[in-house]
Amino acid sequence: MASILLERPKINRPKRRDLKPKRVYASAVTVCIAAACQEQGQPRIVLCSDSRLDWAEFGSTNSTVKLDVLGYGWCSQLAGEWSGVFYFNSLLRHNMQDRESAPTKLSEVEDLIQDAIQEFCSSALHDEEQVYDVLISGFLQETPIVMDVRVQKPDPKFTLAEPFYAIGSGGNIASIILRLREYHSSMNLSYATYLVYESKRSAEHDGTVGRFTALAVQAPGSELKGRAYLKIMNELGKAHLEAVYAGLWSVPFATIPDFTPDFFDDPKR
Repeated sequence: MASILLERPKINRPKRRDLKPKRVYASAVTVCIAAACQEQGQPRIVLCSDSRLDWAEFGSTNSTVKLDVLGYGWCSQLAGEWSGVFYFNSLLRHNMQDRESAPTKLSEVEDLIQDAIQEFCSSALHDEEQVYDVLISGFLQETPIVMDVRVQKPDPKFTLAEPFYAIGSGGNIASIILRLREYHSSMNLSYATYLVYESKRSAEHDGTVGRFTALAVQAPGSELKGRAYLKIMNELGKAHLEAVYAGLWSVPFATIPDFTPDFFDDPKR
């Protein structure tokens, strides 16, 4: 009887791959605005931000507070990679509150910012591929100060702005709206607050800015180490602004008369 030789088929085993863990960053895809104005001749700064925090494919949340008090009457608003910028902001707050008194010169504020930048860039939470943005606002001798501090490759920098600044993914849209409205620091508080609200609502069309709006008015006068003078706008105030916004931005916003033939050149001529 003939025998049959059975052979086990050869299995091509897949090559082993070294899987590198993917780091997922929470990003404050956002808009934060600080704009100087006047209330009965006294300096004020309108602060505005959304509350969205995004984890890319893992989803997002709309309950993040992006406004913080640094102390001695100074505030900050945060954008960028959240874990890092949150820690960077804590260094700014520590440096501010480590002082014996409120800063009286711009150079003193710049020094504490530079110290925080150096410490943050040497920490484990700093990633050269990420952007960390802090919008700082306060008063020096009753003069409103708005300053953007951005830690980004290749070099960190801070920008002194006048009369407003906007950061985050919706910052460009907000800035364009405020420029088109010819925003300036002599505007009265109610009108300035509306324009800031309008610019934030317009920035929502970026697709990454959250629908919730946080609004506050910052005033000078607090010399306490861990405090700032803020008035937070409630839902009634924001509903008032929304009613104005909805009326101005209704579609269609105006009735345009039909074109007449004499508006165009005759191509047969």
